[in-house]
Amino acid sequence: MLTYHQVMTIDLSLLESAATKWDEAAKKFEAVRKIYDSKVKSVGLDGTWNGVSHLVARPNMQLTDQQFTAAPKEARAVASILRDAHSQFVELRGKVKSAVADAVKAGMKVSDAGIASYDYAKASASEANAARHDPDLHSSEQSWTRHIEAAVKAVDDADRGVKLALKAAVADPDLVDGAVNGFNGAAEGDIEKVEAKEAKDLATKLNSGDELGKTEMDEFQRLFRDNRHDKAFSQTFLDSMGPKATIELNNKFNSLAKDDDKKDFTALQEGVATSLATATKSPSDPFYKKWQEGLRKVGAENFGRPGESLYGYQSFVNLMTHGKGYGKKFMVDIGNDLIALEKKDGTDKWQKGEGHSLKSTDPLDDLLGIMGKQPDVAKAFLDPGAHGENDRLKYLLQDRNWPKIVMQTPDGDIYYRDDPDSRTGLGPALEAAATGNVPGTDHILGYHTDAEARVMHDTLTLLDDSRKGAGLHPNLRDNMARMLVDYTPETHEILTRTGPYADKDGVWNDGTSDPKDAHMSVPRETLTRIMRGVAEDGKAFGDMYDAERFYSAGTLTKADFASPNERAAAIEGASSVFGFYDGISSDIARDKKDDAVSWANHAQTSEFVVTGGMQAAASAGASLAGKGPATGFVTDAVYRILYAGVYDWKEDQIAQAGQAAAQETEYHFTTGQKQVNHLVAGWAKENGYGLDTGLSRHLVGSGQERYDSARTEALIYLD
Repeated sequence: MLTYHQVMTIDLSLLESAATKWDEAAKKFEAVRKIYDSKVKSVGLDGTWNGVSHLVARPNMQLTDQQFTAAPKEARAVASILRDAHSQFVELRGKVKSAVADAVKAGMKVSDAGIASYDYAKASASEANAARHDPDLHSSEQSWTRHIEAAVKAVDDADRGVKLALKAAVADPDLVDGAVNGFNGAAEGDIEKVEAKEAKDLATKLNSGDELGKTEMDEFQRLFRDNRHDKAFSQTFLDSMGPKATIELNNKFNSLAKDDDKKDFTALQEGVATSLATATKSPSDPFYKKWQEGLRKVGAENFGRPGESLYGYQSFVNLMTHGKGYGKKFMVDIGNDLIALEKKDGTDKWQKGEGHSLKSTDPLDDLLGIMGKQPDVAKAFLDPGAHGENDRLKYLLQDRNWPKIVMQTPDGDIYYRDDPDSRTGLGPALEAAATGNVPGTDHILGYHTDAEARVMHDTLTLLDDSRKGAGLHPNLRDNMARMLVDYTPETHEILTRTGPYADKDGVWNDGTSDPKDAHMSVPRETLTRIMRGVAEDGKAFGDMYDAERFYSAGTLTKADFASPNERAAAIEGASSVFGFYDGISSDIARDKKDDAVSWANHAQTSEFVVTGGMQAAASAGASLAGKGPATGFVTDAVYRILYAGVYDWKEDQIAQAGQAAAQETEYHFTTGQKQVNHLVAGWAKENGYGLDTGLSRHLVGSGQERYDSARTEALIYLD
């Protein structure tokens, strides 16, 4: 293995010089061949030489001619390999130097062995003293050392690839033709294509049932590690394998990935999956069309062991879960093919039996899970389109017969039960498509494109179920909660029952040049029922409630406190919204009477926090008037309003849940109105009016009527 010292001191210019010499050698071979053709070969072919001597000489002349033909090809292949090596080494050594520079910038020094350690000599006395007492210093030194080692290893991986290519280029292609160390007329000058052939040979050996030795396993992993983003390697390898052998290879990986070998075979799965992503990035490549056609042919083929159903698409998408960064068209095409297959044959083939070799057997849901990590892909796949031309969202939310688990009783009877992992891919895909963000990442609430707003609108509409959330699958609740939190600006406006959102149902934008200027609205009854379905999960309800607290406080700060009309509109709007929230809480208590306290305790675990993205939006001056009801509301004033009269709604929710459980008759929550009263009191204080002033007392409770009617309306929708 190359050392750090060798990488930093080797003279790479010699590779260019050697390549030039090999090109010159190729020209000299061609010159000698011309002389041979005219002075020797022609004599044997012009018909003047006959007899036994000619018969004996002719095979030797043919062999010599073949060698003179092959020699310049081999020489040029070697030259190409050396130039490719030079280019790779220059780039990779540059990354080593960059890693070292980063370490030095972080206060490290790097030894000739590539070991990073804190540079006390360049530190001030106070910095050095702090470093000596820093418990994390050793960990930091190790981290920088590993960073440098990884960069050096990449050079060594490339070096091993060059060695492989050079060895293959000069190998005698025919050991029995009589030529000693004969020239290779089929020499390949592309390092990556040589490595792809080596990877294919190792994969074929594994598929045939043979074991790979440690050296072969190391090389197999290196080939993918060194070429993870190389298109030539990836396409050459996958093209030579074909979809069927690739699926068989993944099945082999899964069967062998156990105990001590699990890490090695998982690394190979990651390598092949990454190559798949690299190879399919360009839909215009001839490889792409050929690959997709081949995949369609074997996707519905059963590759399972006796007694097990393991279809091609199940294993192929399982392989994909080990990679990332797939092309948009590639993902959408596979999704379309899966839906077309399901519409033709149904989803029974994806049913999971006991002891199945794959944890997840639903390839479409697995594919959606991958899309959830790539919002642009999820959006492209799930967007209904401006004119409703795409029905994939409807298929997934309403029409699809989601696979179940096949069970067998001791008596041999077959029955089916729901798969607890069902829709675990759909949820993240919906969230990514509707918000434009990877689930769980820090981002600004609001600010949506037309496509995102369409996904959100149609998701709410398609999931609407008059059975109060019975149609909302438990595995969708968490994602739907975050989606609703992200659309708090819209949900607030819808539930105020006044303003531009009150009677709208659809998607629109304000006509600005901002691509994230889209808004959506659905009927209040639809939103209420979906929120009720999400609220089955107390934590999810708590996240939505907390987001609304911040947003309502923001609407108060945006209103002109000195204007009675604006003041009243803001208070009544917040009262209406929290009336709907309390209607949902009351319905939960009515349905979960014995479990109401447990539900409220779960709500206390909500984790909604103000993110850096929201604070950045506020500091940038985003406003309700500027970019729609987006998120310029998390300001210092909002915090002051929230905490001027601190109100622990979660504790009150638990207390009221206990009272509801003890009631023999129906009980209504009042947490929301208390929340509004505290916000209003804080707002008045922010504007110079003490809690005991006449105006403050007048404003507190002024939204009661709006609150009462909203709570009643919510309960009507949920009845």
